Amino acid sequence: MLVAGMLATSTLLAGCTASQATEDEGISAQDVAARYGYDETTTSLSPVYALVPQFHDPKDGYARDLLAAQCLTGVVEYRVVAPEEQTSLIGQRTGQLEFDEQVAARWGYPQLHMPADADTAVPDGVTITPEIQSAMQACGQKADERLGTPPERLLNDIEDAGWQAVPISSEVQDAISQWHACMEPAGVIDLPSQPSEMPPASITSQSQVEDAQGNFVPSGAAASDREKQVAELDAQCRSQAGYDRAVLHARADAELTAIGKSIEGFEASRGAYEDYDKKLDEVISELG
Repeated sequence: MLVAGMLATSTLLAGCTASQATEDEGISAQDVAARYGYDETTTSLSPVYALVPQFHDPKDGYARDLLAAQCLTGVVEYRVVAPEEQTSLIGQRTGQLEFDEQVAARWGYPQLHMPADADTAVPDGVTITPEIQSAMQACGQKADERLGTPPERLLNDIEDAGWQAVPISSEVQDAISQWHACMEPAGVIDLPSQPSEMPPASITSQSQVEDAQGNFVPSGAAASDREKQVAELDAQCRSQAGYDRAVLHARADAELTAIGKSIEGFEASRGAYEDYDKKLDEVISELG
């Protein structure tokens, strides 16, 4: 009886240990993808953006600008630009530049040439006095009191985990090697180590100038034939090497893994973002 009791206890403890281990490991990346219906072959968005559409939604800034414009009435002009009025090739949510053969054929490297969008906020040339600065800070606090802060902390960490996985991905490194080989006909003497570092100085020298602060900014000149030639081959080589898909795969796998380890926190963040989004909609409906 004593031996049987010890065996039963050992079995129970083993079961508890296995259960605890499962909890500690969380849900696998594959199970997370299945749970939320995420399929990286049908989207260009990583999981944190695809599964939480409110994450880094540009209407957050828009709602806050509307509140600021109302609050600063009679103090200083505050211009508000709606998200749909922005025309940049840089994703408003992701901050990623759109780049393919069609873009390259028109712009070369668009970050060197695209005109800046209309500025939101106080117009250039207006002197921000201490009184105006104080009023702006007070209005910002009022906006925070009405809206709260976006529940983005965990989601930012999940996104960071995705980006950290990119440089150590063998699939990404293989794609970079193929890209290098594909780019050889371009004869770029300072070809960088990876596509994300394009374009190099030999290509940007005619398209950028140094401003008063020592920063290189677009010169306003149109892309040269040489720049467009390199940019088109660059876009083609990225596609042939599967570079963008390899990057997305590395990010997606790491993000899904991070979500699986914090599934309860992720669910809470999704719910909190839905509540936060309603507050944004109320402001935009009222003031937009």
